[in-house]
Formats: sequence, C-alpha cells, structure tokens
Amino acid sequence: MIKNIDLHTHSTASDGTFAPSEVAHKAHKTGLSAVALTDHDTINGLAEFKRACGEYGIEGISGVEISAKYEKEMHIVGLFIDENDTELAEKLDELKNAREVRNKKVLELVNRQGMEISVDDILSQKDGATLLNTGRAHIAHAMVKKGYVASVDEAFKKYLGKGMSCYVPRKTYSPKESIEMIKNAGGLAILAHPVYITEDYDKLYSLLKQLKEYGLDGTECLYNCYSEEFSKMCFDICDKLGLVKSGGSDFHGGNKPDVELGKVSGDYVPYEFLLNMKEQRGLM
Repeated sequence: MIKNIDLHTHSTASDGTFAPSEVAHKAHKTGLSAVALTDHDTINGLAEFKRACGEYGIEGISGVEISAKYEKEMHIVGLFIDENDTELAEKLDELKNAREVRNKKVLELVNRQGMEISVDDILSQKDGATLLNTGRAHIAHAMVKKGYVASVDEAFKKYLGKGMSCYVPRKTYSPKESIEMIKNAGGLAILAHPVYITEDYDKLYSLLKQLKEYGLDGTECLYNCYSEEFSKMCFDICDKLGLVKSGGSDFHGGNKPDVELGKVSGDYVPYEFLLNMKEQRGLM
C-alpha cells in the first residue's frame, strides 16, 4: 500500500479556513498516512490537531511556519517541534502581538483609500478570530465581500502586496534566528517553497549551503506549483549538501481554493520523506 503525506498545511489558527481538527479529518478522508500542521507564527492549534489525528488514526506532526527577514519571501517550516517549549512560545507571541499592530495599520491604510473595512468585517470571518490570528488574507476577503475588488488576488496585486499602497512590513526574525528557534524546540528546520526566492540553481545552492551552516535540515522539494525541472533541481541540491527532502501542499482551505490537501504539482509526497527525517532525528 502506497503511503502519502503532507508536511505543510494551515488551519484557522492562522490564515486557513479549516479548524485544526478539520485539517486532520480531511487528511483522513484524503487517505493520507501523516500530516503536519504548520500554521504561520503560531502553535496554538497543535493540541486540537494532535488529538484529532489520534482519533482518526493518522500520524500528526507538530509544526510551525516562521516568516524570516530576507530580501524576498522566506519562510522556515519547523517539523517535530515541542509545542510545549516555552522559549518558542514566547518568541512566537512577540510575532503574534506584532501582527495585531500590523493589521491595524493595514486597515487604516485601506480606509484611507476610500474602502470602508472595519475590524468586525475581519473578525466575523471565523470563530475565535482576533487581530492576533488574522492577516492580510482576511482583509482581502472583506474587500471582495464589499465589492471593492473582484478577487483576493486583485486585492493583493492592487493594495496589499509588497510595495503596494496598503502594504505594511511584518515583524520577522532573521533566517539564523528562525532556524535556531526551531532547533531549540527540538524540531527540524525546513526551507519552505524556495521557488519564491529563486529558480536559479547556483543561487539556490549557495542559499541552502549558507542556511545549512545556521542549522537548516532540508528544503521542500515537492510543492503545489513546482515544475518537474525545479523539483529535480531541489532533489539534486539536497543530495549534494546532505539535506533532507520535504514536501507539502501549503493547504489553506478556502483561502487557497486551487490547492488540494496532499497534492503537490499533481502528485503526492511519499512517506519515505518522513522516514528519512525520523532517521535524522534518531527515531528509527
């Protein structure tokens, strides 16, 4: 029996539309053997997620996705983290508190553009929502609902994306700090979707070599929008640098409707990836 996994997903604990337990249920219905919950800058959904995975008989992996300060979009995924690690929780709380400040600034800029979007328009989108666990995606949905833009994509391209009139930079840690946070919490540090950083072989090789010196364990070789050529490039670099291979869909539910749980460029992530990670951590 072929066993497939997904090592990059999001829930309502950050900017997904499925509750943590619903992510576990969907993974079970999809036929996945294992799934990691990697919400942005928070571990608040992991307890509910792990309980649900146990109920559905699938392997639930505790994760997080940390935004790192870099010239382009850089995210570091942590897998097998200790969700009870107090140092990690404190550092993530700093990011969460900064998210509230950022959301307020973005809303102020949006309203200056003549679009009347209130805090209630944001918080009404999901149960338990606060300005601590919502973000630009929720603001974009409010803009669509009120008819200011036709789609979430248009909201980002015209207003919310980097360099646009309503963009506000987020608080981030450096790549080295982000990796150390994950490693100190017992996790594996994985560079997420490097395709958003560069598609050049030499540049990606140099970046991964540098990040490995900081403690990086691997990178995502399979993702929802990779070409076959880019995946092969990631595989080759991982082999040369001795990095583990990871992969995931980056599932967000309704916030990324074209991304299916477990699917990576039309294929699946093999369980072999997980076995190799466990071997690296001394669990095999």
